[in-house]
Amino acid sequence: MKSIKLASLIFGTIFFLPLLSFSQKQPGIPGPSEPLNLSDKSDLVIFIIIPVIILILFLIFRKRIFRIKEEKRERMRKEMEEKRKKTD
Repeated sequence: MKSIKLASLIFGTIFFLPLLSFSQKQPGIPGPSEPLNLSDKSDLVIFIIIPVIILILFLIFRKRIFRIKEEKRERMRKEMEEKRKKTD
């Protein structure tokens, strides 16, 4: 029984994977025609500057979100300790 399931899984993967990859190619979309030219200002901004800004903002906000979560955990911990003291 397991061998039949395994065989059908392998067959399905082998049969459908090429169809899925072929369906990802959309007609009418132009492909890259030449290498990236960083002397052009628009290419420099689009491919270098904007991704660097996004990465920096992500790192800043990730630290901020982590700090906010830690403060919330600490506040909840203090509230739990106060409730325990009141019940004792």
